[in-house]
Formats: sequence, structure tokens, C-alpha cells
Amino acid sequence: MLLECCSQERTYLRYYGLLGQRFCMINKVHQENFEKCFVQQYSMIHRLETNKLRNVAKFFAHLLGTDALPWHVLAYIRLTEEDTTSSSRIFIKILFQVSEKPSDKISDFLLVSFVSFTYLLW
Repeated sequence: MLLECCSQERTYLRYYGLLGQRFCMINKVHQENFEKCFVQQYSMIHRLETNKLRNVAKFFAHLLGTDALPWHVLAYIRLTEEDTTSSSRIFIKILFQVSEKPSDKISDFLLVSFVSFTYLLW
């Protein structure tokens, strides 16, 4: 319900990220439910409008950046040409661009992932 409300907003409101973060910190069950939501949202990301896609990506970026959501949820994302669509690439881009500080863990993770991905292409 929280994610649906967040996606319906005209612009992303940090309020929803803070609520999601708080739920994850209170109980591990909520954290697991948000993990399932991440997988479900990413698998159906091609169905979302651009604004909804942006809000959902920013919501999950907030949860990842604050360590409310474990980083292993990103293992579900496969960065190959066959496995990604334009919508999923936009989602990934927003997910990694949005962070509390430019030197946050998301930026570091993106750098390591990019280097690893480039190495695999050679």
C-alpha cells in the first residue's frame, strides 16, 4: 500500500521513503515484504508510466541508501542486453543516481558493478 501511494504522487516525496525505512527497521517481516515488492516491481517495471517508475526507483534507492533494505536484492537484476528493457534500464539508472550523498554506498556499488560488467565484456 505504501509503495502504491508513493507511485501515485506527482513527484517523489521523501516521506514515503522514511516510512518504508522505519517499517524495515521495526520488524524484519516488513523488510522481507519490501524485498518481495522490489522483485515484483522490477519484474513488472515495463508496465509502469515514467513518473511511477521514477517514484518507485527513488523509493527503493532511499531504502537501499539507508540500509533499510539489504543489498542482496540487487542480485535479482541481470545487466545483460537480453534481460533488460528500456524501462528497466531507466529504473536502474534512477536507482543508482539517487542517493543521500554523492559518495554514498550506491555510488560505490555502481562503480564496482560497472567495472565488473566491463571486465566481463572483454
